[in-house]
Amino acid sequence: MKQLKHKLIILLTISMILCLTGCSGERIQRKLTYREEGIAYMEEEKYEQALESFQLALDESLGKIDNTTLDICFYKAKAQYLLNDTKGALETYDAIITYNDSPKAYFLRGNLYYTLGKEAEAFSDYKKAAEVESADYELYIGIYNVLMEMGKEKEGQEYLNKALEINEKNTADKLQEGYINFLLGEYETAVSLLEEASVKEVDANFYLFQVYEAMGDGVNANKYLNSYLESKKVDSYKLYEVGKSQMEEKNYKLAITCFENAMELEEVPNKQQIMKQLVRAYELSYDFVSAKRCMAEYVAQYPEDEDEMIIKEYEFLQTR
Repeated sequence: MKQLKHKLIILLTISMILCLTGCSGERIQRKLTYREEGIAYMEEEKYEQALESFQLALDESLGKIDNTTLDICFYKAKAQYLLNDTKGALETYDAIITYNDSPKAYFLRGNLYYTLGKEAEAFSDYKKAAEVESADYELYIGIYNVLMEMGKEKEGQEYLNKALEINEKNTADKLQEGYINFLLGEYETAVSLLEEASVKEVDANFYLFQVYEAMGDGVNANKYLNSYLESKKVDSYKLYEVGKSQMEEKNYKLAITCFENAMELEEVPNKQQIMKQLVRAYELSYDFVSAKRCMAEYVAQYPEDEDEMIIKEYEFLQTR
């Protein structure tokens, strides 16, 4: 009898473990599904639905914090910010930092403080982010870009100089150092580092295009831009950046080339912004047929966009 009772206890224990394991697996799957759903809503600019999905994903965590949970928290904070819930976004970043001394969270919270006009708090967070992660080139460049927007060029350059103190010197590091030297106006040093990095790093061609364009060397600028466009690692954000710069220079054909190449990529998370610029580029190059076609596609894909400029552009193109 005792032996039978002992066996029953063992079987019940095993059943409970299997049940808990199964339930846990289902929760993980639901969590991931809600996360992907939220990201899809973000891409469609449906931020309320995105926030709801991210919260449902977090609810499935049952208080367990892992890298996926932290990733969802970052998305949640972004959705809150885009919904003008700055208080909620700050609370989310505070929660991330409380659990994990994340340089990314410090940086993003600093950006949020900046938008609120709290420069002292922003500066403090940027400093903390750099202290937590002192060997991250992209973090230093990100801080520099924000400080430049504030008109704090001197402070921004200090972060770039700190980045140049990083001791690791592989090809990827030379790429970053080359770009930083470009930002500091050290063009010759930038070219030397980027040409060395271009053997393995495709992005070096993009940065070399920027350097030579800044130097007024159109021949080499076009050479490296074409090399970048012909590669299989082009990025829609970089192409958008180049296209906009060419729009400012009134090089509309080159801008169109950049925007069209970006649209043909498999992943185009900034598609809406690219299409807006592409319509404008077609129009300014007097290709009204293409502009009208592109605008029709835009209105069909983003009917909820009530931007006054888009409405006026649409009405104007109907008369062409």
